[in-house]
Amino acid sequence: MKEPIGIIGSGSFGTALSVNFAKFAPEIYLKCRSKEFAEELKAKRYNEYYLKGVFLDENIIITDDYEAVLKNCRIIFLVVPSSALKNILIDIKKYENKFNLSDYIFVNTAKGLGDKSMNLPYKVFEGILGTSVLERYAVLSGPSFAVEVSKNLPTAVCVASFNDKILDELKFFFKNIINFRIYTLNDVKGVELGGAVKNIIALAAGISDGLGLGNNARAALITRGIVEMTRFGEALGADRRTFTGLSGLGDLMLTSTSNLSRNMTVGIRIGKGEKLCSILSGMKMVAEGVATAKSVHKIAKERDIYMPITDVVYSVLFEGLKPADAIVRLLERDIKDEFIEK
Repeated sequence: MKEPIGIIGSGSFGTALSVNFAKFAPEIYLKCRSKEFAEELKAKRYNEYYLKGVFLDENIIITDDYEAVLKNCRIIFLVVPSSALKNILIDIKKYENKFNLSDYIFVNTAKGLGDKSMNLPYKVFEGILGTSVLERYAVLSGPSFAVEVSKNLPTAVCVASFNDKILDELKFFFKNIINFRIYTLNDVKGVELGGAVKNIIALAAGISDGLGLGNNARAALITRGIVEMTRFGEALGADRRTFTGLSGLGDLMLTSTSNLSRNMTVGIRIGKGEKLCSILSGMKMVAEGVATAKSVHKIAKERDIYMPITDVVYSVLFEGLKPADAIVRLLERDIKDEFIEK
């Protein structure tokens, strides 16, 4: 890869991608949220707040200026929480008179429905930058903890786009990054739904662990969770096969079984009796599953989609249901055939 790459977002995953990609691209432009944070990263050459101990190579150009990214990079990764995505895109749109935004490939990594509109990320892109942006839009998702990506440990993810030409360009970009293997598909909606809904199941798995319910219970939640994810995705027009892949089952397994998972960690703390507001106020990073649970619950109710795990997670987070009572509610449901949808 001979061209510079832009990364907007200097949290843990944005920093990890910059460190990883810097070994294969001539320059990485890492866009920080503020001038102060950019100056700190330039001075220290590591991200003390989100990825401490990982050195930023000299070819990682740290900036707080969108123009520096747009001027030098054609492929731009947006690595921000879903709740921040709309405002970031509004900022980018301000440059449309200076730069032709149709010249760029935008790769989204947000996993959630945190926007108040409850739209998937691709719809947020479309709403701000126009329908034409979807011709050069892609989403990257899958089991990829930032700390392991930053250490160049083997990782497999998927990249989805509506446009096969964009996928071909991204295949060319990733082909030399042997430790970061990609698989491609066209089901953007399925990839984004899988990345969002799995965070709710991870919260449930964490609550179960926090209650000390054991490995059997966690395995049951993960297994029934993938059924719930698939049911929700199909109802919204996604391909059911996507949920058996990296952005579905793969990401769900990782996020629901590791203490590196923000969503599972939040769930564990809730299961142990901590209050959600207290947990979130002390977190540096975003647990996407909290806002996503509210959005998915609302959509499921409106469309009559059967989502028992999501229902109880929502009730624990926002209605005061005790975690132990949530487990009882799941166990007391009527017995049914495993492969009948309701």
